[in-house]
Amino acid sequence: MQPTIHSLDQLTLLGLSFYGDPFAVSGDWDVENEIGRLWQRLGHSLKRYPHLQPLANRTYEVHIYNPETEQKGHFEVFAGVLINDLDLAAPDLLIKVLPTARYACYTVQGEKIVTDWYAEIESGLGEIGYRRAGQYFFQVYDERFKGMEHLAESELDVYIPIQPLA
Repeated sequence: MQPTIHSLDQLTLLGLSFYGDPFAVSGDWDVENEIGRLWQRLGHSLKRYPHLQPLANRTYEVHIYNPETEQKGHFEVFAGVLINDLDLAAPDLLIKVLPTARYACYTVQGEKIVTDWYAEIESGLGEIGYRRAGQYFFQVYDERFKGMEHLAESELDVYIPIQPLA
């Protein structure tokens, strides 16, 4: 997969978070694993707050790694929407601020969405002259993502913070 390179301004997201092993309950990529359940919770919250509808029909899923990720498979997953005004915040939702950064953007399509595509991307960064610049990445879901039941027709964009190899 060949990425496009983007410089993005800070992103302020409002949503919900999960920390742990997302496959502890359901060992598969489906709506019953912890990530799927997180999205269901976010959907219920957005119904309670109609003013928080996704801008440009985009939602965001942020994966944040730490030392427990390799040891235990635990990491944070944040699902949310982009906001421009912190006054829109709701008390039962969290704010996640992603820094201004340079990102490699990969488009993941079809059944590949539910595979270990991240390892392929990670190993290929050096080939394009970059390395990862943070312990996170985020996925953008827009009208091209048709849902888990329609993966064959779906695609999403993955943004990984990068810096040039030194």
